[in-house]
Amino acid sequence: MREIVIDKEDRVLGPSKPRAQKAKRGLFGGGAAKGKKKKSAPRKAEPQLSSGTALSRLGGLSVQITDRITTSFTGSKPKRGARRKPAPAWRKPVLICAGVVLAAVVIGGITNYVVKSEIIERSAQWIDEQQQSIAEFFGLTVQEISVIGRERTEAADILRVLDIQRGESIFAVDPEAARERLETLGWVAAASVMRRYPDEIFIEITERRPYARWQLDGKTGVIDRTGTVVSRDDEGAYRHLPKVVGPGANKHAAELFDMLVQAPELFARLDSAVRVRDRRWDLEFDNRLTVKLPEKGATDAWLALSRLQAEQQILDKDVVAIDMRADDRLYVRLSEGSANIRRVVANGS
Repeated sequence: MREIVIDKEDRVLGPSKPRAQKAKRGLFGGGAAKGKKKKSAPRKAEPQLSSGTALSRLGGLSVQITDRITTSFTGSKPKRGARRKPAPAWRKPVLICAGVVLAAVVIGGITNYVVKSEIIERSAQWIDEQQQSIAEFFGLTVQEISVIGRERTEAADILRVLDIQRGESIFAVDPEAARERLETLGWVAAASVMRRYPDEIFIEITERRPYARWQLDGKTGVIDRTGTVVSRDDEGAYRHLPKVVGPGANKHAAELFDMLVQAPELFARLDSAVRVRDRRWDLEFDNRLTVKLPEKGATDAWLALSRLQAEQQILDKDVVAIDMRADDRLYVRLSEGSANIRRVVANGS
């Protein structure tokens, strides 16, 4: 059995054979060295290994090669499709908050600069001045204010709420804003405002009609049918109007008077109607007689009182108050003198 010989490059060698040395030729195909053989240098002796030693070295070599391959691929890029490490949960809210704060700081800085430098006010003032100059050049300035439909509204009140000066640019007058200011006046129910070029402001108003007088906290004013106060002065021209007294009386006055006109002979003698707890009415007549109407069924009670007056002239008797709040009976309170006379008569009998 022949021994296996392995050289230094881990190659298995068979029985060595002598290599034939080729004769080197000169440039001209021959030369002095023709026919002569060059002596070869003595070959180094190669190590002789047994089969067990060779196998052990092959195993160690494979381990080194495997380690190198594994190490080279350990630090390589991740494969496609591999999941990335998720971002921290706090990152997105922090970025949003930072963006909002930065935007607020920038906007606040710009606003502060605009306010301190008064850019807006100066620009508006310059535009107004230029507009006024153009209007004066072309004669488009307010020289006249015409009003129709005015009977009770004071002219001074109209000029006060309009706030328009003679010579002002007609373009500076806002008809819609002027209309809204006019309708804040008590007597004005509706208004319309328009420009009439080149120099006139035309106004048409519809006034409220006085309906009743309303007394509250000792002060009396004039109201219309809706309960709106048209004048806070108790002028002599409106003393003929019926009077309602108390909180909420102005809102329910029209409802009350629509009921009272069903008995006009009694309504004509009414002096005032007092609203009690914003629930019912006490009627005070010209002879200081008070009639207490119920909260429910006030119309029926009023018509019953009208029948009593027609049959018995109850309002003309010596009666101080009539309480009609009960459903099935009527309570009458006499004056002090009549009450004493009745007591004496009753005791004597």
